[in-house]
Amino acid sequence: MGLPAQKHKMTLEDFLAWEAEQPERWEFFNGEAFMMAGGSDVHNAISLNTAFALRQTLRGTRCNVFMSDVRLRLAESDDLFYPDVFVTCSDADRARRQVKEDPVLIAEVLSPSTEAHDRGDKFAAYRRFAELKTVLFLSQDRAHVECFTRGDDGRWVLSEASGETARLALPAFDFELALADLYRDLPDAEATDPAPVPPPSTPHPPPAA
Repeated sequence: MGLPAQKHKMTLEDFLAWEAEQPERWEFFNGEAFMMAGGSDVHNAISLNTAFALRQTLRGTRCNVFMSDVRLRLAESDDLFYPDVFVTCSDADRARRQVKEDPVLIAEVLSPSTEAHDRGDKFAAYRRFAELKTVLFLSQDRAHVECFTRGDDGRWVLSEASGETARLALPAFDFELALADLYRDLPDAEATDPAPVPPPSTPHPPPAA
């Protein structure tokens, strides 16, 4: 998930040099920088639960599960993303330390401020990963997961599961996920936050040379 900065086209080299000096994490999409929005405690808990459930299910396989500290690169366009959770099973990705390129599954926990971007341009970019089989969108406000699966014909098919007693089948894989595991031990829904502090001004990415 990300929030767009002011639009300044740049090259990947420009972006990497600029991002290294920023305190925040930024994604790079279509030549522009997108600042990663801070997630809520609920968002974080669902992401952790999802990563743990996938890790447990894939234990003993050659697949690895990563969270949003590891970048995902779409090599054909040099786009860089920080998915909430993703899975990769390739030997090439096992040899890469900082950036992975061959996801088979991506999971995003939806937030009100970024849902349109996650479902729109970002999902379109994700579908360009050649080996990607599954994209999951997880709701924050209820136990509900959408599963988009790429068929043998290249078409994406939607299946859904709702309620903490439900199980979500992943057609591209030989397992199911229990929503009770994905939504367990969430922070208290009645918790409230203090009045938000105005964010600092957004730094301006440099224009491309």
